[in-house]
Amino acid sequence: MRKSLLSISVLTLLFAVNNINAQIVGCTDLFISEYVEGTGNNKCLEFFNPTSETIDLQFYQLQRWSNGEAGMTDETQLYGTLAPLTTWVLVNGQTEDVDLGGGAMSPACDPALQLLADQLDNPYPAPTYFNGNDALVLVKLDTIVIDIFGKPGEDPGIAWTNDAANGFTDVGDGAAWLTSNHTLRRKYEVVQGVTIPPVVFDTFLEYDTLVVNTWDGLGSHSCLCGTSGIHNIIQEPSTNVYPNPTVNGVFTIESGVSIMKIEVYSPEGRIVLEQFPSSDMRNWQVACEDWDAGIYFVNMIYVSGTTFAHRIVIR
Repeated sequence: MRKSLLSISVLTLLFAVNNINAQIVGCTDLFISEYVEGTGNNKCLEFFNPTSETIDLQFYQLQRWSNGEAGMTDETQLYGTLAPLTTWVLVNGQTEDVDLGGGAMSPACDPALQLLADQLDNPYPAPTYFNGNDALVLVKLDTIVIDIFGKPGEDPGIAWTNDAANGFTDVGDGAAWLTSNHTLRRKYEVVQGVTIPPVVFDTFLEYDTLVVNTWDGLGSHSCLCGTSGIHNIIQEPSTNVYPNPTVNGVFTIESGVSIMKIEVYSPEGRIVLEQFPSSDMRNWQVACEDWDAGIYFVNMIYVSGTTFAHRIVIR
């Protein structure tokens, strides 16, 4: 995993240059549309494509700046393709409880939340092990800042709060935690990411707050740029992946139209299969007996340029 050597001053300059060059007017690039900071390891982020073009997520990385650190502490590479006005959900990938010793336990992420994932995050340490006091930075091509959550380089205490008198940090009496034990959803009028580190992080400026462990809205987003369809699945006629879960170490892909490329990603985001089938093929059997058990992600890129995204459980 790459480690950032950027200081806060250098990163601030980077953000400023990016903002000047981009002259963003809105609806032009990926941004964070939902933030889930639930109990245990029930953590995830949703990203929204507000543009009229398909976005290739391989050019985007999510960074965590932990507990006021002056640089990136860990990073996850996104993958896949994201059609216009659709979402991509990155969920904590811990599938079992981990004994930390001394009576401490790191709990598994709720399986119901993981089933909503388009991508499961890397093992610890990874960005979706965030707590309420970690800043998150979405970057493009490793350096171009696309969106910021929180204030990089600031440790707010337990969380960023509603306490304007103390810079929205958790130092005053009676301050309400907002970035801890809440789901935060980007407001309808927000049409672009934050590209300059804020002087203070006022959660209410761009986010609505929902109660802890709320994730029933994941998979769709609505803003002035437009409203997403059903959980980012683009389905071509007669496309199917079966059986699901797999049986006897094999599954079948069927399509009624020509497929240009097939990709299968592991739960950790590692590509395990990449094929470029001939245009006359309509049926493929995929041997998976040597793959680890878990939720895998199948992308089928059609000649038309659209993508059918499908989750499959490997047993």
